[in-house]
Amino acid sequence: MSTPLSSRPAAWTSPVAFLGSLCTHALLAWLILTNLNSCGQQGNFGVGEEFREVGLYVLEDRPSEEESEQTSEAMPTERLPDLPENLNQTLDEMPNLVSSLPDFDATPLIGPGPAPTGVSREDPAAAFLNAAQPPPLSAAGIPSTTKFFDIATRGQSIVYLIDCSGSMSKHNAFRHAKAELVASLERLDPNHKFQVLFYNDQFYEFRDRRGEIDIHWATAANLTLARAYISQFDNSGGTIHFPALMKALSYKPDVLFFLTDGADPSLSLRELEDIKHKNRGKTAIHCIEFGLGPDLLRNNFLKTLSSQNDGTYQYRDMSKLGS
Repeated sequence: MSTPLSSRPAAWTSPVAFLGSLCTHALLAWLILTNLNSCGQQGNFGVGEEFREVGLYVLEDRPSEEESEQTSEAMPTERLPDLPENLNQTLDEMPNLVSSLPDFDATPLIGPGPAPTGVSREDPAAAFLNAAQPPPLSAAGIPSTTKFFDIATRGQSIVYLIDCSGSMSKHNAFRHAKAELVASLERLDPNHKFQVLFYNDQFYEFRDRRGEIDIHWATAANLTLARAYISQFDNSGGTIHFPALMKALSYKPDVLFFLTDGADPSLSLRELEDIKHKNRGKTAIHCIEFGLGPDLLRNNFLKTLSSQNDGTYQYRDMSKLGS
């Protein structure tokens, strides 16, 4: 009769089970190690590797070669004329060079800006040649003229010296003198210069809007101020001729209109000689005398003054000024 396994002693079963288990686990461990080695990654994991920059490249919308050629043909080019080899060419040759320049817009960047006198913006050659030229002359070959009590000028700069003493109130003589003075100023053009002096025992000079005393251009603004300056004056006081005449000549005008209501008090011979010496023939002195009654044709300092300084003398009867 056989004995069951469960009843066998432990010495027979434990060593066999232990040995089998050990062999099984050793085999599994070997298989695992072998698979791990075969699956290992190759490479140096970044050691010694080169890094490259990565970016975006945007293509420009460039025209094709055909479009570029068409555009260049559609845009005409202007070539400036070559400079002359002889830079010392005469002014007679300069208009040809200037007229060959391409057209340009001469409008100023800011503000209207006046064109040069007598020169149009559309004529660059004339602007070049006439920029430094004197004002245009009249048909007689002298600057455009004005007149004062029918005495015409022959110059560009004009000074008016008007007696405003108390005696000029007779027959509204001073009012008529101011009216003729304003009319003479109205005949001036911007090529003229002018100054207005009133005098009695002192003298008074016209100032521009900046308060400057000078011989001023006959611009519209200066003429407007001059009319206001004239209208504010009234006549009063005595009469001293010489200081006012010397002051008027200090402006070195081409023409001096000198108006007074009588020959008394007169200039002395010494004063007449001093005026002649100071003037040296540079200024034509025209004298207008206001008197009462007909001209007696007698000599006086006004006739002498005008004859010594290339001027003219005119007599006006105050009682007939309004007629």
